[in-house]
Amino acid sequence: MKKKHTTRSIICNLRILTALFSVCALIFLALFAAANTSTHGQAVRAAGVTRRTFMRVTPQGVIQSTHIDNSKSRPAVPKIAQRRGSGPLGNTLWHYDDPTAIADGVSIGPSEVWGAWTLSGARLTTHAITGNGTPAWSFSSFGSGNSGVAASKGTHRSGFMESNAAGNDFRQHGFTSTSNGTPDWSFQYPVSDPNLPAGSRKVAMSGDGNTIAAVVSDSVTQNSTLYIFDAFGQVLRTWTDPLRMDGVDLTDDGQIALVTQDNQATVFVISSTIRFSVAGSGAGNIFYPINGDGRVFAVGGFNFDVYSWNGTTYNRVIHFTRPNFWFGGASTVSLDGSTVGTFGANYANGWLSGEVYLFDVASGNMLGSYPVSGTGAYQGTPIGARSNANGTVMAFASWGTQFHDWPEVMVFNRNVQLIGQINFPGSAFSVDVDRSGQYVVGGAKAVHANQFGSGGRIELIQLASPSPTPTAAPPDCDPYGDSNTKSDTHSEA
Repeated sequence: MKKKHTTRSIICNLRILTALFSVCALIFLALFAAANTSTHGQAVRAAGVTRRTFMRVTPQGVIQSTHIDNSKSRPAVPKIAQRRGSGPLGNTLWHYDDPTAIADGVSIGPSEVWGAWTLSGARLTTHAITGNGTPAWSFSSFGSGNSGVAASKGTHRSGFMESNAAGNDFRQHGFTSTSNGTPDWSFQYPVSDPNLPAGSRKVAMSGDGNTIAAVVSDSVTQNSTLYIFDAFGQVLRTWTDPLRMDGVDLTDDGQIALVTQDNQATVFVISSTIRFSVAGSGAGNIFYPINGDGRVFAVGGFNFDVYSWNGTTYNRVIHFTRPNFWFGGASTVSLDGSTVGTFGANYANGWLSGEVYLFDVASGNMLGSYPVSGTGAYQGTPIGARSNANGTVMAFASWGTQFHDWPEVMVFNRNVQLIGQINFPGSAFSVDVDRSGQYVVGGAKAVHANQFGSGGRIELIQLASPSPTPTAAPPDCDPYGDSNTKSDTHSEA
């Protein structure tokens, strides 16, 4: 009898061990699946902070309204889908997903992509263009809040601006691609404004990597200040003005800054003073770009205007407008100043239609346009634009519609043909193009901007070698002197 009982015990133990093994295997598989939910993501950090954003139109311009939710329970957020493009519209080289932070800013250097993240997990990341998307390193002073980045197109340097979640601590840092997460230098701004946090439109870097420009505001005096730093963090120049500064762009040599001031464009020569200023046609969600030598800049708003230097002053050479359209959020100028582009959208129908326009600066003529339209409850607001060196590749980013009626990032050649795209599961918030026009990068939120949610993605695509398209010869003029002048060619549409 005893032997029979022992046999039963062995069989029973084997069954228990088998069951335990099955349970362990299931647990292992579940953990493995959870760990690999995102191809190149990070481990989930503390959840809770989500954000949604809307555009509100006023007679003065377009205001971006942001609502933060700090509830402890995470709202349902869909897994970031894997949507890869190939062929003539670009090949996805890699993407990098984050479960809590939004990729609010991206910038391309010679061999690396820089990312600026917001909300929980706000930080700077750097990614090798030829890698798999995994960051080489990251940096953050606060761990949450807002940030912005601008990289040099000609060197491996970048400028990183960050503000804490409370918005009362703003800092500027300088990095190189080999900094390994430790800033080469840091500067704490003496002023701050919680209502105007850090962002990528508020920091710029020259193409040669020797100059960083940044704008910050003071909540006490209501003044804004332009700061100019050299590559080693020395403050070269400051300029304070009561008119709010929303953004800044720099020329390739860092000698001229274009400051977006409410609805005014101010051309500031670093070594002297203001060269030129002109009122735009609206304020708010707006950013004014300038070309590489300071000859050409664009002013968006309810109208789209382009100004060109004639050796003595800037003349308006392009004026374009459409009823109920906003051109302030996504305009760009090529480095050589030959080409400008803008993505205008119709705010009267809830931002559900729009059109990309490209212009030749020398003649003032429109090169062509590309209309888009969609349906749904979400705003398809244009949010950013960038160009390669000669205007043969221009990329435009938008929030996209509820049903993704057009790609969140669209890339065009100078004939206004769609040659690349990035289809984000949520809204694009940033875009950049390298000088050659071979690479385009986009930053996004995991869900639409109008939805409460968190998480984001940076995605890099490579375009097929672009076929050469003719560009007009730039006007022969000296951006710093008065050697040659060009007649004012003013065209209106």
